[in-house]
Amino acid sequence: MNLDRMLPARRHETSVQLALGWLVLATAAVAASSLFAILIVMARVPGLGSIFPGNEFYRVALTLHVDLSQWVWFMAFAGVLWSLGSRCMPGVWQWMALALGAFGALLMALSPVLGAIRPLMSNYIPVLDSPWFLAGLGIYGIAVLILALAVVSDGAVFKLRRVAGADSLAEVSRRGLFLAAAVVLTALAVLTYTYATMPAGLSGHAYFEALFWGAGHIWQFCLTTLMLLAWLGLCTSRLVLPSGRMLKFLLALGALPALAAPALLPLGPASPEYFMAFTRMMQWTSWQVPLFLGGFLLVLHWRNRIAPPTGLSLSWLLLVSGIILGTMIDRQTTLVTAHYHGTIGAVTLAFMGLTYGVLPVLGYAMPPRSRIDLQLRFYGYGILLMMSGLAGAGLMGAPRKMAGNVGVEFSVEAVSRIVLGLGGTLATIGILMFLLLVLRQLWPGFSSRVVRHG
Repeated sequence: MNLDRMLPARRHETSVQLALGWLVLATAAVAASSLFAILIVMARVPGLGSIFPGNEFYRVALTLHVDLSQWVWFMAFAGVLWSLGSRCMPGVWQWMALALGAFGALLMALSPVLGAIRPLMSNYIPVLDSPWFLAGLGIYGIAVLILALAVVSDGAVFKLRRVAGADSLAEVSRRGLFLAAAVVLTALAVLTYTYATMPAGLSGHAYFEALFWGAGHIWQFCLTTLMLLAWLGLCTSRLVLPSGRMLKFLLALGALPALAAPALLPLGPASPEYFMAFTRMMQWTSWQVPLFLGGFLLVLHWRNRIAPPTGLSLSWLLLVSGIILGTMIDRQTTLVTAHYHGTIGAVTLAFMGLTYGVLPVLGYAMPPRSRIDLQLRFYGYGILLMMSGLAGAGLMGAPRKMAGNVGVEFSVEAVSRIVLGLGGTLATIGILMFLLLVLRQLWPGFSSRVVRHG
């Protein structure tokens, strides 16, 4: 892996400890979301869906799965990379961000047992209409804000210095991490503006749909930027990568639409023009750079007769599949779900693959390569099967965000849902394997440190 070349040569021990804290939070979020994923998959399988208490149960499980497996997991893993990529010793604010993040995520996960809830399936961040859930969501958002501000301020100070090797892979990584943090801050600024200018009379699903629409579209560019960095980190160290100047240009080009997105705010957060403008921004500006760079990295491996890493090749395949399915969407069916499982699954797979490279940086051993590849294949091919099942059901008109128990009769939709269930089972096994591989490395090391320092 190239990860060592992408991180500062000198790292503060406290930065490593902070990164470990974010990794533990990220792993916990994946573990909790996988429990809800199992329930979701079972609720969609013909014949099994009838044993669950109804569509409301399904929506609660889906809401918590989405928020924990995306908002919490993605931003916690971003915290790992931001902590390791910093040249400054983390201060009290960074540790406060970690504490707030853990507390906010815990409130979100426990909210169903703390009081009455009502799921509102808004795009990007679905919510439970519960004061506990909304408080947890807000606290986690504050944690991300503090962390991103620290990254941007660190990068701004660093830019004032003369840097040797400005086109090195480490500087490319630093530029990418800086851009990802800047995109997050842009998304949070748009969210704040939207909240302050929301038209009167909106409530329930319509309110949260408008609230998160613009910020959610912008946030995707942060994930794309981090995924590109993960791909670079997954490349074998024997590979001669493109120049640092070219890589920094591509990272900036990929993030530019998100940084320019506040220009769309005068359209008004609830207007049809506002919704369509952000949709068009996603359709026409979000996929070109990842498609090109990922394909270019794969070609470099093949030209040099080097097998591309499983995390890179499968992540790029998921992305391409998601893009293709996205061009087929014409209404709100499970085809939409198939599309974003591809694009979001690509990010998750890249982060999973990079996690194994992060472990040695934190002082832990990397699992055997054969087990890593097996885990990534279970997850990647499972997501591909899920996408196939969702796409098939969507082409038959199956609505999204519904449990959709169609019985056991033979039909295209029923077969598609069986494929979905099989793919979901494989992907869930892949997630559980990921948790097992990571925790088996972290727990013995943690135990030995306690004994050594106790």
